[in-house]
Amino acid sequence: MKINLLALAALSTLFACGSDSADGNYNRAASDELIAEQVDADIKTSTDSIARATEEGKILHPLPDTLTKLLEENRPQAQIATLTDQAMASKRLKVGNPVFLRGNFNGNASLDYAVQVLQNDSIHIIAYLDYSKQAREVKVASYPAQKLNTEFFSTYQLRLAPQDSLVFDNRAQKQVPLKADGISVIGENLTTLYVLQQGRFVPFDAKK
Repeated sequence: MKINLLALAALSTLFACGSDSADGNYNRAASDELIAEQVDADIKTSTDSIARATEEGKILHPLPDTLTKLLEENRPQAQIATLTDQAMASKRLKVGNPVFLRGNFNGNASLDYAVQVLQNDSIHIIAYLDYSKQAREVKVASYPAQKLNTEFFSTYQLRLAPQDSLVFDNRAQKQVPLKADGISVIGENLTTLYVLQQGRFVPFDAKK
């Protein structure tokens, strides 16, 4: 208990000083070293440690200003998804930034975004197509959020599936190249690849 109190005190000190913080108020990614400093190892091993850590300041991954503005305009009730400790610590699932992607999902060479947000008790994966022209919101998928104490968290991570990369088509029983960038949603036991077809995102193996 003494160790936990000291860890929470350290969190408060770091949050107050306003520098080198993993808190979402600062536009920095939270490195493994920084997380280790802010959250004591004994707390991190607890299932609900991330929920307790949010009492002092959420550990978030920063988003580009352009994407933040889109979310504020289009989804004012949504929050940027925060991952559980288990998802953040998984070496098998670790990606550069699990919350958002930049890509070319409709194949027209214009910048697109994908992001996961929390709304009520669900995680929504959303794509914003053609931001540089006129951003159009398209739903990718929705998943149940995980509840820890009184907070909801994501257990999913986003990873880009680059155009022309070879993926296995179960129907054709052969590898085929992607015609445009795809969005891989990585869960604890399953990865689902979503691709844009006729204006909507569908799982890669879904029938047209």
